[in-house]
Amino acid sequence: MAMNPNELFYAGYNPSPWYNGHNDYWVMRALNAEKQAEKKKQEDAKKGIIELSMPLCCEGCIMKVHKKLKPMDGVASVECDQLKQKVIVKGDANPEAVLKKARKINKRADFWKEKK
Repeated sequence: MAMNPNELFYAGYNPSPWYNGHNDYWVMRALNAEKQAEKKKQEDAKKGIIELSMPLCCEGCIMKVHKKLKPMDGVASVECDQLKQKVIVKGDANPEAVLKKARKINKRADFWKEKK
């Protein structure tokens, strides 16, 4: 027997063939609320993290990035991923100021764009 989406909230209880529980609007609103809560949780996890796309060819480049970005106000830590060409800055620093400093190190630095 196929489960009606409305029955998810009743664990299969269906007293009569014509009774369907709550209407689909109520179910869709509940499902959308779950999605929005998950999205907000992901945004909160990203708060305080600045991701930059930056060419990192060698250990010297990585050391230069650490040396220039670490002493900035609000920067707690700097992580470099040479394979992904990505720099992750954690802390409450201004993203625009971090990008400006990163562009002084390498003019091709930019904010990280997720591939969808």
